[in-house]
Amino acid sequence: MSKVLITILSFCSLFLIAQSPDLILYNGKVFTAESADKNITAIAIQNGKILRIGSDTILKLQGPKSKLIDLGGKFCMPGLIEGHGHMEGLGESLTSINLLGIKTWQDAISSVNAKIPSLGTGEWLEGRGWHQEKWDKLPELNYGGYPVHNEISKVSPNNPVLLYHASGHALLANAKAMELAKIDRKTQDPPGGKIIKDQNGEPTGIFEENAMELFSSVLLKESAKQNDDTRYKMWQKRIEVAQDACLKTGITSFHDAGVSVSKLSNYKTLADNDGLKIRMWVMIYDTLNKIRSISNRLPIIGYHENFLTIRAIKQYIDGALGSYGAWLLKPYTDKAGFKGQNVLNLYSLKEFADFAFSKNLQLCVHAIGDKGNQEVLNLYESVFRRDPKNTDHRWRIEHAQHVSTKDIPRFGKLGVIASMQAIHCTSDAPFVAKRLGDARAKSGSYAWRSLLDSGAKLANGTDTPVEKINPFECIYAAVTRKRIDNGMEFYSEQKMTREESLLSYTLWNAYAGFEEDIKGSIKPGKLADIIVTDTDLLNCDEEKIPQTKVLMTILDGKIVYQQNN
Repeated sequence: MSKVLITILSFCSLFLIAQSPDLILYNGKVFTAESADKNITAIAIQNGKILRIGSDTILKLQGPKSKLIDLGGKFCMPGLIEGHGHMEGLGESLTSINLLGIKTWQDAISSVNAKIPSLGTGEWLEGRGWHQEKWDKLPELNYGGYPVHNEISKVSPNNPVLLYHASGHALLANAKAMELAKIDRKTQDPPGGKIIKDQNGEPTGIFEENAMELFSSVLLKESAKQNDDTRYKMWQKRIEVAQDACLKTGITSFHDAGVSVSKLSNYKTLADNDGLKIRMWVMIYDTLNKIRSISNRLPIIGYHENFLTIRAIKQYIDGALGSYGAWLLKPYTDKAGFKGQNVLNLYSLKEFADFAFSKNLQLCVHAIGDKGNQEVLNLYESVFRRDPKNTDHRWRIEHAQHVSTKDIPRFGKLGVIASMQAIHCTSDAPFVAKRLGDARAKSGSYAWRSLLDSGAKLANGTDTPVEKINPFECIYAAVTRKRIDNGMEFYSEQKMTREESLLSYTLWNAYAGFEEDIKGSIKPGKLADIIVTDTDLLNCDEEKIPQTKVLMTILDGKIVYQQNN
């Protein structure tokens, strides 16, 4: 054999090795989120991207270094994208007092009482997750349906305690926390917030919306006692715990709905040190002046091999329905004459919109009530008119929970994304009709079907830690609109189809972040972010969906989580 031929054969051999997949998944049931082909069983991955999809004949591509994984007929789909959550808040909820799922106020008192002995005198204690509308019964001592601080204060006389409502739009403070914040009967309600006081004018410990900020200064002083390195390490630990929880549940990308300017540098440092385990898409939530101070660095897109993108601004127009903070067109059914309130004046919101438009950033505004949604749509429409040729802004309304039937078609017409969280529907179901009345609840609450049929784009998520990070409970809510605990069904005519529910956690969320070209589906050339589950989510019995377990999470072509056998 000539030297030339040997050289050619050697070159061809090296070429084939270089082109062979790093990983081949085969013998699976693959939902691509792209193709209607139900016969796709295999995926070839190379250099962190999807090389090819098809039948098990893809095995012919294997090279000497290719790793093969027989999926054994298991369900395989794109990595899930959490469309609206709070990463640091999730980490805090997993490392502090987690009150999600408690059934009584006594459960909260017991949780605080159990934690106090491990704290030093004067050390702050925070927790989150209580929701009075979801308890088996209200405490004997309550005011306006809210618990009163007295029992919590008795078990924590020397430690300030703040327990945040599940919605994040109210908190309960104990006596020590109010003392340190210099709050008493003379303290006035701040604009956009309310201090709940009893019949004698004494604070009950409940602070709604902007009134929660009355504790900001004392918390900042507490934080100032720590050096920068200590603060960063505490933040890093929370993010690490949260990321691990995400990977275990199949989440490979996360839309973080509100990060301060000061914390953005933390994310960048974490990315530079290979500390990001999932892909982060970040909304900035801060004062306009602080956001302007970094405007020359925005947007940041696909940083560190597509692990960090910062291209959106988050703001609020109103609060939550459960705490009567949602801004309504007509009064609450169970609170006569009260329509809720806007937590940010419309002029200030317009300033954020003007800035976002000028910098080609997405604007993501939290709106719960029908009045809040209407005002945000009005603002978006007025801003979009400045450049009628550009119709692809993908500005978002976060939650869009209760929308007037007249405003539903405007989402699709304006290209505004309804970033909704299906699990909120079934979680809030017990009190929605109580707040709004049956007619409003039926026609415009969590109106996924109406929005989709009118041409709107939807995104899905859990709003963790407001709800548990489990995406499969959220998908179950989208498909059934039923509560898991008692089967209560909330206006079933607004359900999503099974396929729509999966798209709402994959390709639709990628679209909501201008990332549909690189993620959200299993397609050659896209990032190899893939999960394998023990349940066929397209064809299983509905009741099996929320019990789904992730067997394997693959991110960037690497196995980053695998369930222990």
